[in-house]
Amino acid sequence: MAERVKLNKVSLREQKQKLAMYQRFLPALEARKEQFLMELGVVRKGIKEKEAAMEALLNEMKSWFQLYNDVKNELAYFVSVTEVVSSIRNVAGLKVPQFHKVVFDDPPYSLFATPYGFDEIIRATRRAISLREEIKLLKESERVLYQGFLKTSQRINLYEQRLIPEGKEAIRKIVVYLQDQQAAAVGVAKVAKRLSEAVSFAGA
Repeated sequence: MAERVKLNKVSLREQKQKLAMYQRFLPALEARKEQFLMELGVVRKGIKEKEAAMEALLNEMKSWFQLYNDVKNELAYFVSVTEVVSSIRNVAGLKVPQFHKVVFDDPPYSLFATPYGFDEIIRATRRAISLREEIKLLKESERVLYQGFLKTSQRINLYEQRLIPEGKEAIRKIVVYLQDQQAAAVGVAKVAKRLSEAVSFAGA
């Protein structure tokens, strides 16, 4: 519900200040919305690319199924995750996570004591785990950016559809009222002047 507007000069000044503030903020909000859209496009493209890379890698790894089965007990030691390294970047005031790398335990092993291709299996498995973690963070980035986009869009709609139109209408009402009051005051002054003149003429 719109607030009740006081029909006076103080209220007129306040309404003009509010309207000027809304109109000043609106372009900044629209620029923020565009930045979120642009960032969302980049992140969503990244998700598609990494998911495609993961699918291709997993298809490649299917051909190594028997070898994986033979080394699964030893493999666990070489693909254990020590840390997922990430950071936070600022996007128009939002804290958006950014993936850097996955750090794995890296115990030594002998090429002669492990099956042929063991080092390739370690490499591919680590790559798959890294892709999984990167996709996870990209999707979290998408969620954060989309929430920012939605909130900014809602605020823009609030300004465009409610606050600015209500401000303009309040100003119009106050101006009309003050003009009517001024016209009425002028009319009363004219009547008073004529009455005063008539009284003066009658007493002459």
